[in-house]
Amino acid sequence: MAVDLTGAAAASTPVSTVQDPHTTLPRTGRFAGHLHFDETVTPVLHTDFDVAEYVRRGTARLEVDSALLATEEPLDEDLHLTLGVLQRLESSALAESRAMLATVTGNEARITAFLATWLVDRFWQSRALRDLLTGDHPTDRPSPRRRPHPLAALRRVHVDRVQPLLTPLWNGTAGEAMPAGHMARMAIQEASLQAAVVAISRRTSGEARRVLDVIAERHQAAVDFFVTEAIARLTRSRREAVIARVLLSLDSPLHGGGLIDPDLRPALAVLGADPRDRAALHRARYEITRLLPGPDLPDPSLSSLPSTGV
Repeated sequence: MAVDLTGAAAASTPVSTVQDPHTTLPRTGRFAGHLHFDETVTPVLHTDFDVAEYVRRGTARLEVDSALLATEEPLDEDLHLTLGVLQRLESSALAESRAMLATVTGNEARITAFLATWLVDRFWQSRALRDLLTGDHPTDRPSPRRRPHPLAALRRVHVDRVQPLLTPLWNGTAGEAMPAGHMARMAIQEASLQAAVVAISRRTSGEARRVLDVIAERHQAAVDFFVTEAIARLTRSRREAVIARVLLSLDSPLHGGGLIDPDLRPALAVLGADPRDRAALHRARYEITRLLPGPDLPDPSLSSLPSTGV
């Protein structure tokens, strides 16, 4: 006798109640078509800066004619010291990017794509300044002339050991507002570097001036990116502006990688000898801090700028 098991098998098989997630996609509004994107997630920020074009542009070493440089009048002691500070600040890009990419900032594709090329730019700019100061030597580096402050060793331990441990706390506290603080810091740093290079360039001539002018020009793309990204975020929400205010109050953008250069104060005294250069350095900071809530804590490093000058 044949037994039909079809009905029994069908009856014993549980019917799946899992709903196709694509049927629940938002159909209208700014989140339309995004399955895991709702009002709890900050929309991706798109500014007018063309990151793709910047990446395609690429970068290359800025050659310094050491032979020509050797035949020209050497830089005076003050300019040599100041360029050493700028060279070390340029070379701090890797430490700055590590601090950014270890946080929520590293989740933003536009920022990480920009940083990949920006790091190379800063490397070659740093190398060009090094070549101006030491020639194309394989090991010589411009070293600080003053001894580090006794607390500098503790500061380095904090940056190398403690700061990475605080990253999860920053991520949990600031969340998606963290990039605003990083963009504000880098906007001030890049604009300050450019202003400083321009100031030194006017006091030099020949090959040194040519190299410094090219470095200042190369900084423009980074200034445009970081300033545009910072302003867009600081004006988008008060929370992002508050996080930026907190981050800038903890450390000066002129401290490369969070470490204070022992020669920074005398270098700023040199850079601020001309009123227009002092104004440019103050403007680099004010362009960002004017958009932040609460009282502005002045950058203690800028107190080294002379109040008067020729």
